[in-house]
Amino acid sequence: METTYKIIGADGREYGPVSLAELKSWIHDGRIVGQTHVWRSDQTTWLPAAQYQELQPEIGQVSPVDAAALESTLEPVGFWPRFLAYIIDGTVLYGVSYIAWTWLSKLMNWQELDLRSMNLKTIADLMPVVELLLRQTIIGYFIRMIYMVALNGRFGATIGKLVIGARIVRLDGSPIGYGIAFLRFLGTLLSDWICYIGYLVVAFREDKRALHDLIVGTQVIYRR
Repeated sequence: METTYKIIGADGREYGPVSLAELKSWIHDGRIVGQTHVWRSDQTTWLPAAQYQELQPEIGQVSPVDAAALESTLEPVGFWPRFLAYIIDGTVLYGVSYIAWTWLSKLMNWQELDLRSMNLKTIADLMPVVELLLRQTIIGYFIRMIYMVALNGRFGATIGKLVIGARIVRLDGSPIGYGIAFLRFLGTLLSDWICYIGYLVVAFREDKRALHDLIVGTQVIYRR
């Protein structure tokens, strides 16, 4: 089977797969420089083009890319568009969680609580309520994890970010993958637990990175 290649362009988008011959033609066209991230079909990680031995003769004929110029092509997404994406994702997750909770309640034969008829006088009387809230919280976080890790790992964006035309990338513009997507999900939990301050920092930073972006080394940019 022929080895194929993919690249992350200066606009942060993924191109390919293509053959080695076509990849070399992209180098001559100026689309690929030494720092351009390249994925080869027999590997699991993205590497700079200069680290591929088969590309070194062509890469040597191209001047190195200016890092500042690369960063200028990655336009960060500001607070309000990200807030809109957050609302859209929250709406989707609420619907999915409601359906999942209804299905699980019937499957597990969980009884619904009527708080108006409950006699809540002692701590023991509160235990059914605590148990209900705990179940809903665990199920909600599990669904959110699957939603964010699966979509961000595969497409670099959840439904909300796709709607506003944004994607999550590493600082060099390369895809985050499932591992970083999972770590970023954990980071969003921290941003939640500190009264959403982790999200608010986007409004005050020039690079528009939230706390969870700072923790795992990601940024949210517009798709170009």
